[in-house]
Amino acid sequence: MIRGENEFLEASSERECVFYAEYLVQHIKSASLKNLRGLSYQEKLKGINDELEVLIKKNRAPKNFASQMRTAFRAAQIPSQYFRWIDKNDQRLCNWAWCYLKSRTSEQNPENEKKPLALSAKSFNTDRDSVLERHADIIGAFYDGEADIETQQSILEHLKAKWQDVRLNETIVNWMEDNNPKHWVWAWSYLQNITQRPLEQAWIPSSDAEKKAAVIATIDLSDNVDRKALVIDKMKKAWSQKKFREKSSGKKPYSISMTLNTKQKLNALAEEKDMKINEMIEFLVRSEYKKRDLN
Repeated sequence: MIRGENEFLEASSERECVFYAEYLVQHIKSASLKNLRGLSYQEKLKGINDELEVLIKKNRAPKNFASQMRTAFRAAQIPSQYFRWIDKNDQRLCNWAWCYLKSRTSEQNPENEKKPLALSAKSFNTDRDSVLERHADIIGAFYDGEADIETQQSILEHLKAKWQDVRLNETIVNWMEDNNPKHWVWAWSYLQNITQRPLEQAWIPSSDAEKKAAVIATIDLSDNVDRKALVIDKMKKAWSQKKFREKSSGKKPYSISMTLNTKQKLNALAEEKDMKINEMIEFLVRSEYKKRDLN
């Protein structure tokens, strides 16, 4: 951004602001930032920009020094190789990591006994509807947060170990039907209707495909293995019952008696026609009724 004729700095964290202050003092001998102690990082940043503007006007600093400082800060960040395992093509991983970090950076995170991670909570202020956006938020949370490089590495190691446990349980992934939006919508609705001990909601999905992803992420987020298994089991049974009711729509069970010989003949006819017993009976009844109409 431009301030008058010169560029000026912006910072996403106290850590970034401190870096700029130290870099300015180290590289411009006449720089004076003695009055910045005790101020908020926004006030410190204003002081740095004011000092930089004065130095540039006095030709003691080059006009592009702000760009040089930003480049130096980016070069001092945790190397990108540490994030390679978070594959942007792995939807399940990116969605889980995004949700997990979002819950752990919030001041009101559900794990009350643990302090929020020193990452940027601003990275998760907006709900996303694509994996690429969530992947970018994950990286931004580290770069724009207050954690130093050593702490960032520790957080990433913890995140990776946590993911290894999560990814091994593929029950929900294998159960979600491919190319069946009705199933995804139903599963999402089922999770929303759990009133006793509901699972932490991943995000509010904006499409059917996102509902499938949100169901998987919601299950993945649960650390209670027994609770997770119980929810999945109940959900699978409820879906099976729903499909059975739909399949049996308009039909009622009837009990009829017949001799063993008749039952054997019925089985033979059903096998010959490649039908189920009830289908064979309906076929015979319809056929006989049709003959009646023709007579």
